[in-house]
Formats: sequence, structure tokens, C-alpha cells
Amino acid sequence: HVEMCSIFASNKTWAFSKDWVDCLVKNKVLFQKPELVLNLLETLVNFATFRQDKEARELQVQVTKAIVECYTELSLTDKNKVISGVLASWGGPGLSLNLQVVMEGFQEDLNVTFNQITKSVSDEGLTRSVASVARLTLLYPEATVKQICNLAVVNLGAHQFLAQILCSFPALSFLETHDDPGRPRSLVVRCLEEAVWGRLSTVREEEQFLEFLAFLMQPSSAAPLVSPAEVTKAFVLPYLKSDSAQIELSLQILSKVLGIQSCSEEHWIKSCHPFPLLLSLCKLLDGYTKYWHQPRDQLFPSLETKDLILNILCQLCEVVRPETAPSPELWVQSLAWLHRKVASLDWTIGLRLKKLYGDHFKNEVPATLFEICALPEDEWTSRPLPAYGPGSGLLAWMECCCVSTALRETMLTLLLVNVDNPEEVNLFSKGFLVALIQVLPWCSHSEWKRLTHVVENLLQRQVLHVPYTLEYVQYMPLLNLRQAWLHVVQLYCSSLTDLLGSVKSTAGPPLHPTEDRTPTQEVSFVCIQMFCHLLHVAAMLPDKGCGELLVVGALEILSQYEMFRGADTSPSNTLRRANERHFLESITDNVSDKALRSTLLQKLSKLGA
Repeated sequence: HVEMCSIFASNKTWAFSKDWVDCLVKNKVLFQKPELVLNLLETLVNFATFRQDKEARELQVQVTKAIVECYTELSLTDKNKVISGVLASWGGPGLSLNLQVVMEGFQEDLNVTFNQITKSVSDEGLTRSVASVARLTLLYPEATVKQICNLAVVNLGAHQFLAQILCSFPALSFLETHDDPGRPRSLVVRCLEEAVWGRLSTVREEEQFLEFLAFLMQPSSAAPLVSPAEVTKAFVLPYLKSDSAQIELSLQILSKVLGIQSCSEEHWIKSCHPFPLLLSLCKLLDGYTKYWHQPRDQLFPSLETKDLILNILCQLCEVVRPETAPSPELWVQSLAWLHRKVASLDWTIGLRLKKLYGDHFKNEVPATLFEICALPEDEWTSRPLPAYGPGSGLLAWMECCCVSTALRETMLTLLLVNVDNPEEVNLFSKGFLVALIQVLPWCSHSEWKRLTHVVENLLQRQVLHVPYTLEYVQYMPLLNLRQAWLHVVQLYCSSLTDLLGSVKSTAGPPLHPTEDRTPTQEVSFVCIQMFCHLLHVAAMLPDKGCGELLVVGALEILSQYEMFRGADTSPSNTLRRANERHFLESITDNVSDKALRSTLLQKLSKLGA
């Protein structure tokens, strides 16, 4: 009967006669096979193309209903076979392309179905939801996928469930050719571009989009629906320009896809123009050297994004290896091309590409760096840089320390300072302060953390001397970077938080002090010193923009002070607590920022309660 059913479903000469339709409706159970369903669909579309009269429309409705019922009874694997056939024959629009009856009430059906699905997000509801979506996908694949993509972004917490539903249909990994057969494109990626990309209005929507995309590339128990290469070509490569509105999200996507292991021996990055991609990232990094001089209305990624770019560059230098090039000769040519292009950018960028360059190129640095560092000439060479005149060696040294942890350790090892010569230590300390202030406003958080480690290391080695007087102030460059103050305060507050964490870990739990742990009185003293320092910094800052960060930092310090002070059980504890509280209140009274002063006095009033 299977062969007979196949002839029945395919023969277009006597299809859609009244007897044919009646026979199909009565014997639906015999047509529950993917091949027969596809044959029936082709016959239906063929009929709809030639006849649009009222009687024909009624027959189409009857036959469509019968075919959908046959399709509904198929297994999920067989449904995917049918969807593959539909996409191969009619592309993304599916049956809606030629069947007007499919479009009648479809949008309402789509909305109602997904409204029910988003209300029943659970493992139990997955099978039922997949069955509902399978029916919609048969009729209009593109609209169904777009609806899922849109809901995955706007429906809080539903993105993973919707991704699971979508990944239940491997048939949707269909590649469209359209006008360019040589460059097929993913249907799902196109739907994401048209339904979601460019319309993400909140950070939460961007996060859900990113997680949704990650699940489609790496589902837990199904085949990936989109590949990292497809995602990179669609959402990264066209937007890696500093003035692109999507640049920060594109960088997050690139970071995510680089974390996905390549399934084949040939890494997917090979098809994504790796060397132009590297150059684009290098140009973005170069833009940060002019960060505080960019026009206010010009789009440019934030300093918080600088760390993301640096991490991506490291990831790329790991995966772009000689084996990703078609031949060894092309690899060397590509390296030479990149080296030539990067030569016009900030000199530190070349140092960040060292893992990629290998032994092909030496580290190129300002000549003044050789004056304060014992650099081996087989690995390092100087390059002419007019901005780095006499006395700029320490600035270049500090910029090297920012590049990576490994290079920082190399710089600390190779630094030349005669600690037995007080004048040299004094000059080094003043030069160090000047260089630190010059580098600080351009530092990302990770770069600043590397520099704070440098300060700590030099203090411990007694190479760096901090003078007790204010005479060092005259050596500070007058950098009028008012817009940079907020960023500098962010770095300062993060350093305070790290310092506070270090004090806590050194002292141990305050409620159970032991003999070998730092006494609570010493920790309290350190907290008071940090609090005073923070207020000193607050006094030098503008009235607006930085107060909130300082409030958080000050309250964090006072909370730690309160915790350790409460654990002090010495006889003079009460008197000492009263004296310290009086001291803290008296210095807080002099804070000019009203909001900061009020918040801190309120916190201090509770310390003695």
C-alpha cells in the first residue's frame, strides 16, 4: 500500500477531485510517513499555484488540515525530515510562499502558541512545546524562528528553554543560497539578524541574546544549530569599527565564540580572515591612546571594554597558528603584512602580538627603555619614537609592565636601580610617580592591577621610596583630564577594595583571633588610615560624578573597621573606641561633599550603638 499511497500523493492529474480529497481524509493514517507528507505538500502547492477560486480554496483548507494531522503523528526525527524537504523546496517562507490558506490566522496561532509556551517554561513542558512549534515550523519556518529569537531576548529567563526548543529541529541548520550560490547563509542567523540584531535596547536583552546564541552554538544534548564561523561573519566582522553602535556586543560575541572548541582538525577561525581580524583589534587598542581626546559625541568603546579587547587578542594569538594558514609561505607573508600594518600603531601593541610573531620579529621598544633596563639585544631592539625623549625610559618601562603578567615580571627582573645610592633611589621614586600619573588615566582595570603589583614589589624590595613631605607634588604633570576623574576614582576604589581584602586575609576571621594572627587593633588602625586617605582624595575631586563610588568605598572600610573593632576584648577597648569614633567624626565633618558627609556621619553614629 506504500507504493500505492506514493502514487496517490504525487499524481497531479487526478489530485483534488472530490473523490481524491475524500479518500485522503478517510485514510490519513496510511500517509503518516515523511516521504508521503512531502509528496502531498508538493501536490498541494502545485494545485494552489494554478487554482485560486473559492471551491479550490475550500479544498486547500481540507487537504492542508489532513496533511498537518498526518505530520503531527510523525516522530520528531521524521518531522525534521519533512521540514528539511520544505526548506529545500520553498526556503525560509515554506508553505506560506504559495499557500494563502496557511497565512489565514497564522499570526494569531503563532502568538497564542508562544504565549502558552513562555508561561510553561519547564522540562515537562518541553515535549509539548516542541510539538506545537513543529506544526508552526512546517507552515512558515522563517516566521516561527523569528518569533523564537525575539521572545528569547525580550522574555526574561526564557532564552535557554526557547533555545532548547529550536535545537530540537536540526533541519533548521539549513543554508540559504539566495542570489549567491557560492556563499550560503544560515537561515537561523538571518532570522536573528532580521528579528533581533540592532533592536536590543537594554543590557539584559543583550545578555539574553548572548546566552541564547551560545546555546545555539553549544547545546547540551543536540547538534549545534549555528557555527562559530557563521556567527563571527554575521555579528562580528562587519561591526569591528570604533564608531559602530554594536561594537561592544560584537566583542562579547567574539570572546564567546573563541571559547568554543573547534570540532574539526582545521580551526573555524581560518574562514574568518584571521589577520585582518587581528589588525582590527589592534586598531581598536590604538584608539585608546587618544581616548581622553576623542570628541564627546564620537562613539568609541568604553575603557571597561579595553580589557575585553586585550583578552580577545590573547585568545586569537592562541588559536591563529601556522597550521591555520594554507601554507608556511603564506603564514610568513601574513605575519609580515600584520607587522608592517601594526608599525604605524602604538608601539606596545607589537608586544601584545609576541606569541603570534614568535621568533620572526624582536620586541620593538623606545631606545630610552635600554637606559633603565638590561634588555638582551637578541630579543629586543629600539625603534625611533619622537614622543619618547630623554628621561622617558621609566614611562616606557611602566607601559611594558601593563602589557602582561609575564612581561611585568621580566621588567621587574631587568630593572636597573642602584639601591645603595640614595640620590638614585630618590630620583627613581620621583620619576616613578610622574610615570605612574601619566599612565594611570589610560589604564584598564587589569592593567592597573598589574601596576599596583609593581608598586608593591618595589616597596618590598625597598627600590621605591615614598617621601614623607609634599615636595613630590611639584613633579606631578598638570594633566587637565577632568573627564578622566571618574575612571581614576574607579581604579582607586578597586585598589582600596583589593587592599581591604588583603588586610582581611592576613588578619583572619575577626571573631577568632589567635596569637599568630594580626591583632584586631592593628587592623582597625589600617582601616582608619585608609578611611582618612579616601577623604583626602575626596577633597581633591570635583563636586559631581565621583561621590557615589567614594561612598561605597568608605562604607566598606567602616564596615570592616566595625567588624574588627567589635572583636577587640582588651580592657581599654571602650575608651579607644570612643576616641577613634570622635576622631573619625571630626575629620568627616570637614568633608565638603554634603551627600558623602551625611552618609558617613550616619554610619559613624551607629558604630557606638
